[in-house]
This record gives sequence, C-alpha cells and structure tokens, in this order.
Amino acid sequence: MNYLLRPLFIIIFSSLFCHITVYAETVYPSPNNDYVNDFANIVHPTDKSNLLRQLETVEEQTGIEIVVVTINAMADYGYTGTTIEPFATDFFNTWGVGHKETNDGIMILVSKQDRKVRIELGLGYSSKYNGLMKDVIDEKMLPFFKTGDYSRGIYEGTQAVINNVTKQVSWFYFYRWELGLTALAILCIGAAISCMRSGKKGWGWIFFTIAGFLILIVIKLLLSGNKKRGGFGGGRSGGGGASGSW
Repeated sequence: MNYLLRPLFIIIFSSLFCHITVYAETVYPSPNNDYVNDFANIVHPTDKSNLLRQLETVEEQTGIEIVVVTINAMADYGYTGTTIEPFATDFFNTWGVGHKETNDGIMILVSKQDRKVRIELGLGYSSKYNGLMKDVIDEKMLPFFKTGDYSRGIYEGTQAVINNVTKQVSWFYFYRWELGLTALAILCIGAAISCMRSGKKGWGWIFFTIAGFLILIVIKLLLSGNKKRGGFGGGRSGGGGASGSW
C-alpha cells in the first residue's frame, strides 16, 4: 500500500514546491531615475544632486551608464537567498543597464539591512575590473559604511568607479564630430562659391545643399548630445564585479 502511495506523495510534493518557487519569485522595483535610485533613503540630497550631475556627464562624454541603487533589504523584493551576487546580476539584467552594443553598464547596489554592497559590471568588462571594483569597495566604501555614513561611502565609491572605468575627455575630442562636420560644411561652402564664380552654378547649388545638410546634422548633435540616450539600453551582465559586507 505504501509503495502505491509513494508516487502520489511525490506528485503532491512537486506541485507544492513549484507553487512555492513561483510565489518566491524576486520582483525588482522599477527605476525612477537613470542614475540614482535611492529606495532606502540613505543618500544625502547634496550627494545625490552631485552624483546625478556627474553620472549624466559621464554618459554624455563616454556613453557609459552607471546607476546607483540603494534598498533596505533584498527580502523586500521576494528574494530568499542570502548572497547579493545573483540578486544583483538579475537586478542589472532586469533593468538592462548599459547599451547592448557595448555592455559597459555598471550598477552600484547597496542593501542597508543586509549590510552588503555589490558593484555589478556589464559583460563588456574584462576580469581585471573585478579586482579594481573590489579595491573600490574595500578602500572607499566599507570604511564609511561601518560608521553608518552610507551617503559618503556611496559618493566616494562612485567617484572611484568613475575614475577606474573612464578617462578625461578633452573639449576637442568631445566635440570631434561637430567640429569635423562643421569644417566639411565650410569646405563645401567654399567650393560652392568657387563654382558659382566660375559659372558652374549647378555644382554650386549641389555644394550649398550638402553644406546645409551638414549644418543641420551639427545642430541636431548639439541639441541632443552625442552619447546620452535616456533610460537604459538593454545591457547585460554575466556576474562580473565585486561584493563586500560590513
């Protein structure tokens, strides 16, 4: 009799386990900002304002998306694990941090009650960056977290991340496309004037048209910015990065 009931018990147990798994599914919050999402309310307004400005500039100049996220606890979102690594990787991929063409997005995640921090890197970063991010956490973030100064730790850590993954961009390099297209437009205008004076008005109007088209492109670039796209671009992470606890 017990032998006959065993398959029934297996079916019932499997069904219950599946239901538990479904109900335990992690549901991540929706982003309310492209750069700083302080769900735990631990970032000082001044630090948040500075971070917003700096991270926006980083994306405009380099195309790299860096987002700071703070939460009270991972369990608040249905996560039943104890390690932050899988939580952060799924969080990163759910939001799609970074651009899918380059996968160079970065998420700086702080869970206050869990006393854990994670810097999650996109697939575009080599393994050498894992060690760099570990140094950032150990040297720039944890010392402040241990004293309860979360805002300072997040700010200093973010600065260190920026310094490790970006480089200073000169004004000439930043506007290289605008300057190049403007120079080409000037050459076209010169060629158009020369053609007009030599009686080749057809060619002259062609060069004027090309110059006008180039000027419109330059205006569009100046108005929209070179790199910033707004929102996240579908980037992915394979679990690269570093973690720490205090």
